[in-house]
Amino acid sequence: MTTAGTVREGDERPNSVLGKVSLILSAFGDDDFSLGLAELRDRTGIAKATVHRLCQELVATDFLERDGCNYRLGVRLYAMGLRSPHQRILRAAARPVIEGLAQSLDNAVILAIPHDCELLCVENLGTHRNQARSTADGRRLELHSTAAGKLTLALLPERYPLASVLPLAVRRTPHTLGPAQLPGELGRIREQGYAVEVEEKRLGYLAVAVPVRGRDDTYLGALSVIAPTAGSRITRLLTALTRASGVITTRLARYDSLRVPL
Repeated sequence: MTTAGTVREGDERPNSVLGKVSLILSAFGDDDFSLGLAELRDRTGIAKATVHRLCQELVATDFLERDGCNYRLGVRLYAMGLRSPHQRILRAAARPVIEGLAQSLDNAVILAIPHDCELLCVENLGTHRNQARSTADGRRLELHSTAAGKLTLALLPERYPLASVLPLAVRRTPHTLGPAQLPGELGRIREQGYAVEVEEKRLGYLAVAVPVRGRDDTYLGALSVIAPTAGSRITRLLTALTRASGVITTRLARYDSLRVPL
């Protein structure tokens, strides 16, 4: 398996500035919060001095951000992705529902959508109590250790084959499912129609996720609640999530029928 953005032997390296910028931005893989110059050089095949110069320009335009001596993807890339009509309509339909859900449950609520071979968090709302614990907008969610990720793996097996996910799976806690348990878990999720994770991603927290579907029953993404393990009732969270997901689907149908400009 090749790391995201890695130039393999025999590949033609682009000589244009745009081509080099594309290689740099594509070098960030699923588990890469930030990368240093040496790693960017190794993954792109571009001279270190050129990588440094281009990274400085990308930081100045918010396509990258500094993280100490490293670089991470910047907010402008995320903002550009949210301009696509599909995502704008989904977010407009979901936002007020998510706000109400986060307030009523007093827990963080996220909406994550399939994006290429990843799962991208496009909405994240939390209460004052837990906002710092929730996932930042635009962050990739792990597929194997989160409720939203497991739900997506279960419902889109052709798009997210386990064979490509398992080599990247990191055991986050003693409760994170391994290669032997995950296939059976995905089968149960397909059968029951929702996903639960209890301290698989972070000790002390659980999450429940349900699908958000379009009018034609297409899987659009996962609506998930993240809550402290102590004192949380999964049945209560599931009931609230299922109701909220249905409201989002109804709102999506209304946007579609009225063709509301966003």
